[in-house]
Amino acid sequence: MERPDFGQIKDKIKSFNIKRFKFNKKTFFVIIAVLIVLVIIVRMTGNIQKVLFKKKTDIASKSKPITFEEGATAVKAYRIKRMDFKDTLPALGNIKGFKEIELKFQIAGIIESFNFEEGEKIQEGDIIASLVQKDALLKLKYAEVELNKNQKLFDMGAISPIKMEQSKLEYESAKSDLDKTNIYAVSNGVMGPKSMDVGSYANPNGNDRAGIFVNIDKVYAEFNIIEKDIPKIALGQKVEVFVDAYPGKSFTGNIDRISPVVEGRSRTQTIKVELDNKDNILKPGMFVRSLISTYEKKDALVIPASSLKKKENEYLAYVIYKEEPKPAAEIDMTKSKARNKGLFGIFGGKKKEEPRPQASALPKEKAVEYGTIEIRKIVPGYVTEDLVEVDRGVQEDELVVVEVQEEFKDKARVEIAEVQEGII
Repeated sequence: MERPDFGQIKDKIKSFNIKRFKFNKKTFFVIIAVLIVLVIIVRMTGNIQKVLFKKKTDIASKSKPITFEEGATAVKAYRIKRMDFKDTLPALGNIKGFKEIELKFQIAGIIESFNFEEGEKIQEGDIIASLVQKDALLKLKYAEVELNKNQKLFDMGAISPIKMEQSKLEYESAKSDLDKTNIYAVSNGVMGPKSMDVGSYANPNGNDRAGIFVNIDKVYAEFNIIEKDIPKIALGQKVEVFVDAYPGKSFTGNIDRISPVVEGRSRTQTIKVELDNKDNILKPGMFVRSLISTYEKKDALVIPASSLKKKENEYLAYVIYKEEPKPAAEIDMTKSKARNKGLFGIFGGKKKEEPRPQASALPKEKAVEYGTIEIRKIVPGYVTEDLVEVDRGVQEDELVVVEVQEEFKDKARVEIAEVQEGII
């Protein structure tokens, strides 16, 4: 029997082990690759399953709940402050002479002279215009002769006292007729527009006007106030007057006269404001604008008229009590990381982060403020179209809703979109 060749057996075993080793190494890498693919498939399948087959509890927990704030009405608010309240009434009018006198002769006749032209200054007692005086002078001369003759006869006792008295009266009458042929200035002033010229026949019975005499040391600004504003007007109210001829300059006066009647056609009431005019720069006929100070009060509580709600015979305001701001919500970093995780996360790697903008470059969002409504009854004082003085009902620094568009319930919550700090 042949003895076995242990050398050959040893070489065969060694060759077999090497082949087995090579086989096992290759198989190992194949198995590792298969495992990696399986892991990727499992992860992808799990993510898809999470998206497509979420549980109802997960959806309910992740969906944003509907809060009361989302249903709150957005409103504008006004912070109440004390202020000096003043109301003015604009008006348009004309300058009138302080004294505008129609120049008329007391007797009929032909105008012989006009001693002043339009715009010339006139002194008190000056003769402005005269009629032809020939007949009046003759009557006066005759009356003077009769008076002297009767006076001598009376001294001799030839006539009675009644006859003497009659002669005196005839003389005074003739003198008066002569005076009536002249128009005298009753005060200092200027000659206004003339209506007649020399040679014209003046008839007092026909209301013929020779011209106008104007006193302009003082003037009136005359305005017509419409009927709805008449209750705001009172004697003595301060008025600031503006004239187009003098831009940037104003004239101050007071209401001096108020007409007792309302004009039927225009439904207006005439008022006159007395103005000093020592420099004679205000001319009768000038067009003027004015601001009449109808109401003034220091340190008054004033709110916009749009913040009031009228209900039957009451005025209501919606006062807002601000709520304390809530803390900002924290960012869920876990979800953020999960969203950013990809294949790099599977193998433990990190995705390269994009650079974030600096904090100064980010826009700052103002925190939303909310408040609770309280309905207050208001006692208004002086009321204008835009503003209301409040006698009772609100306090300084409280917030009220302005531009009220709807009726709020008590304790209703609102979103404060804007807070107005002053009235413009």
